[in-house]
Amino acid sequence: ALEQIQANVQANVPAGGQAQVRALSWGIDQHVFPGDYDLVLGADIVYLEPTFPLLLGTLQHLCGPHGTIYLASKMREEHGTESFFQHLLPQHFQLELAQRDEDENVNIYRAR
Repeated sequence: ALEQIQANVQANVPAGGQAQVRALSWGIDQHVFPGDYDLVLGADIVYLEPTFPLLLGTLQHLCGPHGTIYLASKMREEHGTESFFQHLLPQHFQLELAQRDEDENVNIYRAR
């Protein structure tokens, strides 16, 4: 996936812009990354319930005190996705539904 992400970044970051693509293992190596990002984006990363605490800890580390997180996710009942967004995330972040696609069953949440 990193090669595809790198290609997307190269195609969308203006010449002279700075962006870096690196792998991050939730709950393991987030501490090698800064802890004060203003913006964190995630898409389809909420899908395996045993990893939810690791993902939450990583998001808490990465998001600065004034940062915003946007997470887009297909709301798969079998993966416990709704539980993550309705019960776990709101315990640590101010959460709101930013957008919903009823046809695709995809939600975009904003967390601060």
